[in-house]
Amino acid sequence: MRKVRDRFKTHPWPAGLILILGAAGLWSGWWASVIIWDDAMITFRVAENLAYGRGFVYNAGERVQVTTTPLYTMILAIGSWLFGSAPQAALILNLGLSALIPIFTYDLGRRLARPITGVSAALLLTLMPLLLIAFSMESYLYVTLILISLDLYLAGQLRLAGLLVGLTTLSRGDAVSLGASLLIYDFLATRRLRWPLILPVVMLPAGWYLFATFYYGSPFPVTLNAKTAQGQFNWLGQHFLSGLANYWEDWLEDYSRLFYLFPGLMSLGLISAIWTERRWLILIGRDLLYLAIFVGLGVTFAEWYYAPLMPGVALLTGRGVQFVADSLAALPAPGWAVSGQTHLVASGRSALLVGPGGGKKKLLISAGVSAGLTVLLLATLYPVTAAMIAAKPDWKAQIYPEVGRWIARNTNTAANLATIDIGHLGYWSGRQIIDIVGLAQPDVPAQIARGDFGYAIHHYQPDMVLIGATWLPEIQSKDWFQAGYTPRHFFRFKERPEPLVLFTRRDGVKVQTGQIPPAAIMPLDVDFNRQVTLAGYHLNRPLLAGGLLHLTLFWQVEAPIEVDFTVFVQLVNDNNEIESQGDSQPQQGFYRTPFWQPGESIIDAYTLSLPADLPAGSYELLLGFYEAGSGARLQILDEAGQFKSDHFRISDIEIRPSPTP
Repeated sequence: MRKVRDRFKTHPWPAGLILILGAAGLWSGWWASVIIWDDAMITFRVAENLAYGRGFVYNAGERVQVTTTPLYTMILAIGSWLFGSAPQAALILNLGLSALIPIFTYDLGRRLARPITGVSAALLLTLMPLLLIAFSMESYLYVTLILISLDLYLAGQLRLAGLLVGLTTLSRGDAVSLGASLLIYDFLATRRLRWPLILPVVMLPAGWYLFATFYYGSPFPVTLNAKTAQGQFNWLGQHFLSGLANYWEDWLEDYSRLFYLFPGLMSLGLISAIWTERRWLILIGRDLLYLAIFVGLGVTFAEWYYAPLMPGVALLTGRGVQFVADSLAALPAPGWAVSGQTHLVASGRSALLVGPGGGKKKLLISAGVSAGLTVLLLATLYPVTAAMIAAKPDWKAQIYPEVGRWIARNTNTAANLATIDIGHLGYWSGRQIIDIVGLAQPDVPAQIARGDFGYAIHHYQPDMVLIGATWLPEIQSKDWFQAGYTPRHFFRFKERPEPLVLFTRRDGVKVQTGQIPPAAIMPLDVDFNRQVTLAGYHLNRPLLAGGLLHLTLFWQVEAPIEVDFTVFVQLVNDNNEIESQGDSQPQQGFYRTPFWQPGESIIDAYTLSLPADLPAGSYELLLGFYEAGSGARLQILDEAGQFKSDHFRISDIEIRPSPTP
């Protein structure tokens, strides 16, 4: 550590500037913290499974490599212990990283060129929309590791730089672009193999790939195949470059033509960097390799894919700002001394040649021009970034958590769920997930590439399917889907014009609807043969002749039930004559008693039609279980376990006369 400090002393960090940059980064991170991508929730679920002993997996018990960011996942697993949940850990981690990013951007910029480059790039990076939009993802960790790795390398700390590059590769597999670019540059620059740098760069990812091969059976995440398959089918209609082009066109048309300043300044920065400061080739080479990887794989567009390119964009733009500022300051002006002794005012790799009479003025001009250009660029970026953040959280982050929690409360804990967006829904529902588009099951991507989006449902036959009412019509219209599945619940939200529909298999899936406040439930403790307890009921009131009687029963399962029972509900008069009756297997036959699991609670609703000529007065409800084939009823036992009755009575059911037409 002493050597590291000694190295950094050659480039002392101005405390005031570092504080300002860190505060600016922290502010931008807090501003962007409302963004929670659905894909981030996939990582959060894996992190919590790892933290609590359920495996380094997405679905407990299924050794499938879903995460593309093992390092980020492991950090969040530790954070889950410390802060209570992976989302909370990610928030704290990314806020801290948002403060570090501009600080190390500044230091890297001044090592590559001069402080002007570093300050300009650091400030620009705090407002780069394609960085901030990736806040909840692993992108902040990825970008931070890129910056620190290169900063350490330029400081001569080969071992630490190699270690950080290796860790960067564990933050995302495409970070091999950083390792390749750095090692190639180092070899060409020194003409030798420097093993303190090479070994950690190679061994850390190699160690992970060996572990992944042993643990998952494959070194590569299934999500890689899924994204590639979606790209082959053009699932989203955009690929990596077309998505970037669409951003560019929208910014020019909807915001400002000043965005042309960025490629212009980057070009000036690129020319001057390559001409005089060859170490820029590491960063430039990394970005080109990164682009080649994503274009070569043909993956679909995703907003956070562009974040790792933003340090290069910011630094080259900052270098262009420095070039313009130095060039304007070097121009002679009337009244300035331009002859006589000259001297260099330098910092880093480049210098400004000034004469004895105009040195201070030229330095002030350089600083003023760079400050003005940077402010102009920040003003150009701000509206775009503000609009992107204002659009978040998106509809998925607003709707899916509520839907997931509803599923967790109201469906079988053992039931699995097929859906398209598996992040929020998987995290909040806690259910085993079948991913329709192939992020969680290794055999699905190949079918997606052929355009078969029904494969996951047809093959795995999930208990539940959640999709939009108009989504995947080619699946919903299939005979096999309609024969096997039925809509059980509709989720309607103002954020979406169409409802989400929860389909379930036609048999054996619990879905609780029509939640009733606990205070409105009449508590009971009726023991049906030690197998099920009637824990309470709710009855709508007032009841009118010619109207409907809605009875909700609350069952508590005590033991397995092998018999397929039917529940009977009878409205009887004083003479025990049946006035109205409603018999059904529980939950309209969708969740029959053989599927009931000990320990679970079941909400079971029944509706009886009351005759229009039913006399007003007091009635009773009789209810219980019977076997359809034999008619045998399930016994009710007393506290001693002795037979008490074969039905339960709810007395004092008051029926009012039908209102006069």
